[in-house]
Amino acid sequence: MDGRIVIRNGIVPAAGAGATVVVEGRRVAQVAPPGRPVEGRPGDWDVDADGRLVVPGMIDAHTHLALGALQRLAGLPGRPPPTVSDLRAGLRARAERRATPERLAALARAGALAALRAGVTCAFDLVRAAPGGAAEALEAVAGACALGLRAVLAYGARGDGGEDEVRASAAFAARHASGERLRGAVGIAGLLDTSEETLALAGAHAGAGVHACVGEDEADLAHAFARFGRRPVEVLAAHDLLGPRTVVAHGGTTVHAEAVMLADTLTALAVTPRAAMFFGAPIPALLDFASLGVPIAFGSDGLFPDVAGEALHAATLLRHAGRSAGAAGGLVGRIAWPTAARLASEAFGDTLGRLEVGALADLVVLDWRPPVPLPDLPGGDLALLWAGAPAAWVIVDGDVRLREGRLLGADEAAIAAEAREAARGLLEPS
Repeated sequence: MDGRIVIRNGIVPAAGAGATVVVEGRRVAQVAPPGRPVEGRPGDWDVDADGRLVVPGMIDAHTHLALGALQRLAGLPGRPPPTVSDLRAGLRARAERRATPERLAALARAGALAALRAGVTCAFDLVRAAPGGAAEALEAVAGACALGLRAVLAYGARGDGGEDEVRASAAFAARHASGERLRGAVGIAGLLDTSEETLALAGAHAGAGVHACVGEDEADLAHAFARFGRRPVEVLAAHDLLGPRTVVAHGGTTVHAEAVMLADTLTALAVTPRAAMFFGAPIPALLDFASLGVPIAFGSDGLFPDVAGEALHAATLLRHAGRSAGAAGGLVGRIAWPTAARLASEAFGDTLGRLEVGALADLVVLDWRPPVPLPDLPGGDLALLWAGAPAAWVIVDGDVRLREGRLLGADEAAIAAEAREAARGLLEPS
């Protein structure tokens, strides 16, 4: 776009009702408090927030844009697998075997659109597809992110082709090392059949960033012990896969000693509360781990696109378990939200997750007018109030992607139809 984007008459946390946000190029240029006029210029795109909440775009620390939503089918009445291992061996395995680049692209476009509609502007996506197609799968999902979603893509390596899958992720990361909206990382999709060689090669490329799913359930824990004689996080540590640019997803079986490793290395633990509860998987001891200094962030696992909903679900679980409204402490606003912002900022080498002058302009006008005065709280804690509110306007890297709820530059009906057709191809009986 030429000219500025000027968001007027919004409610901006810490600035107040009636604040004005100005975007120039890729960055936030001004946050004017109520009462301070911002003169228009020729070529400005004036956005009337009309009393709605204006916030930084949310960051999904662990998702599956293409295949995540399909997993909800497995949890419907009459369909649920008895364990996460059965889900992995059933629906997930069948869908991955049939996941051609064309089907992945169609489903990932629908996933990216759902994320944008939920106010997510940056996603850490772990891709899986048919054996031997890692490079093509990454490019297919990358093309889908052209709808406007900022993304860090990794291919979840495992099995006999794990080393080739790591190489594909590393090559993708190298090609996109300076991408404005797209970056890469190496990935590990569990320890069930992952070899020492695959893990060692991933460790050699860990500088690009790491996205590893481990400890999702007791079966993954058992496989880690059987293959490596260690717990899952210990296996990652032994192969130099922990660090400030590593996301460890799920970690439901993580214990105190592993949590100390995560804290000492500044490795982020991405938890997916709703997905775990949906399938009866364990959830890490969040408050205990937070007290140890573990950087915790929220992911959606692709099942539910609203990251604020994950935060609300986690807080509700903790309050219920502790029988206290204060049981969640500062987990969301002071730990999880800043951790996600740090992850995205380190991945892209610039400031994300904040609405402040100089930050990259990933902003959302939520279709929500707060019915009560906003308390003076960190943004993540305020997310507990706006959870479930759809996005009216979404700006990613200074570009408008959603305008009053409508996607710009693409046919939403066609995206949905192509995704349904792709899903049928993955789900039809053998």
